[in-house]
Amino acid sequence: MPLFILEVVFLLLILLSLKILHKYSLLTENRFGLIMVAYLSVMTSTAAYLFPTMSTVRVMGLVLSVLCWFPGYPIAKRLYRRIFPYQ
Repeated sequence: MPLFILEVVFLLLILLSLKILHKYSLLTENRFGLIMVAYLSVMTSTAAYLFPTMSTVRVMGLVLSVLCWFPGYPIAKRLYRRIFPYQ
């Protein structure tokens, strides 16, 4: 549980780093997608470990952490285009 709380706090640092990267024009669609999907998959896998071993929820959480990459990456890229439309 403390690791999960630390990841939620770490989210603020990731958002700050994204703002800094955007300020200096270093943030691209691909970087944004990779950073967001990687963070979400790590957070999902950590949340899965909050449940007992071999429970259905834990197995589903670990599967979701892998599945975050395939549909999540194009969604994150579309989200980038909506947030920063003129780049």
